[in-house]
Amino acid sequence: MMADIFNMDEYDEVDDIAEGLRTSFISDSVEGKTTFAISRSDMAEIRKSSFAKENLNYRLVEDYEPEELANTVSELPIPIPRNPGRRNSAIASSYEIDISNSFVSSSLVVDRNPNSSYKPKLSDFEPIKVLGKGSYGKVLLVREISTGKLFAQKQLKKASLIINENTNEVHELNYRRTLNEKTILEMVNHPNIVKLYYAFQDNNKVYLILEYLDGGELFHHLAQERFMSEKSASYYIAQMILALRYLHCNLKVIYRDLKPENCMLNADGNLVLTDFGLSKVSNEEKNHSMTGTAQYMAPEVIKGEPYDYSVDWWSLGCVAFDLLTGSPPFTGNNNKKIIEKILSSKKTLKFPFYLSLDAKDFLKKLLQANPEKRFNIDDDFEKFKKHRFFRYIDWKELERIEQSETLPPILPIITDPVLAENFDKEFTEMTFTPQQHDCGKDILHVNGFSYINENYLDLTMIRNEMV
Repeated sequence: MMADIFNMDEYDEVDDIAEGLRTSFISDSVEGKTTFAISRSDMAEIRKSSFAKENLNYRLVEDYEPEELANTVSELPIPIPRNPGRRNSAIASSYEIDISNSFVSSSLVVDRNPNSSYKPKLSDFEPIKVLGKGSYGKVLLVREISTGKLFAQKQLKKASLIINENTNEVHELNYRRTLNEKTILEMVNHPNIVKLYYAFQDNNKVYLILEYLDGGELFHHLAQERFMSEKSASYYIAQMILALRYLHCNLKVIYRDLKPENCMLNADGNLVLTDFGLSKVSNEEKNHSMTGTAQYMAPEVIKGEPYDYSVDWWSLGCVAFDLLTGSPPFTGNNNKKIIEKILSSKKTLKFPFYLSLDAKDFLKKLLQANPEKRFNIDDDFEKFKKHRFFRYIDWKELERIEQSETLPPILPIITDPVLAENFDKEFTEMTFTPQQHDCGKDILHVNGFSYINENYLDLTMIRNEMV
């Protein structure tokens, strides 16, 4: 039950009023009705029920709020609604600027065939529709022909990895970005981080076959809402924290690109981090490259100063602010204006009146311009879990979410996974070139790119033997 995760102890009167005001702002989107927690076994029936016919493609699981509070809110000023369209890609896109040279000799690319009995290839997957598109390529929904299982296929043209076709000089940043994502994801085993099943290449492209997260982007679900209640936001922020701590403490990886577009939901409505192209395995030396997305980039990264895992906690503060208010804490018409505001955050950081004192304190602890003063969640996790912003969270229950019967605040409506209902129509209605067989010469072989998830193959073999 939801009470297993949302602990109602120590819920004082002041916070009750604040939460009531916030929740009532969004109550009219679901016809002003309140809903109650239910078991996972009822989820299928919920998805087929009458609310699936509404305009919204999700349902917020809210707790009961006193009518007296809801009736008083209409007279208060409310924040500007979230723009239902997508963010400006010129501002929200990731980019990387490295202090070292921007290319590398073709000697880094060495031909090496993977030693495996099964070698996945493009013809093993049937393309269905586009799920997303970035500056580096598209993500397609594909079906594995042998099993019928759906995957997300991330593909990148090899031509984007080459600077000079005549000398075969390789673009170092694009090359490292591509290889980093595959290298990191093959080490990952966490419910809040996307799973990698296959990685392979042909003469023209490289491919990552990833877990299909049919719940779509977290912020896609909120496009028709103003913001999330603090109780609901704390659930997803807690899952981000668990994923980031796993990367930091278990894999020694700095994520470096936490932003709303990289926060997906699985079919159950739980958060999953994706896109590890800008991530990096940390070493003893601090990083210096300017990497990330402008609105969520830490001051020390912008200034070219040495940085470590703490940059991810700054980004978490920015994403949390976005969840709670409907926009990032630092905005502008272009990257220059955004960066100027970040560098003068002591003057420009403002909190809306409706945020509770607990939420403001939580955000202030993360949005500290000085990384030495920023809360170190990695080292002080037990202390951080006791912050009152997370007073509803049962961390033990959240850490074993795959075995839990509790439900998250958002339940994606999925009538048929093939329809990709929770993805932006800007992408799903996009036409794409049919996948073609290899022709001509391999323009570039990416060393060590091939990968097969042996655990998935073992499960597939067991299922085939049972049929």
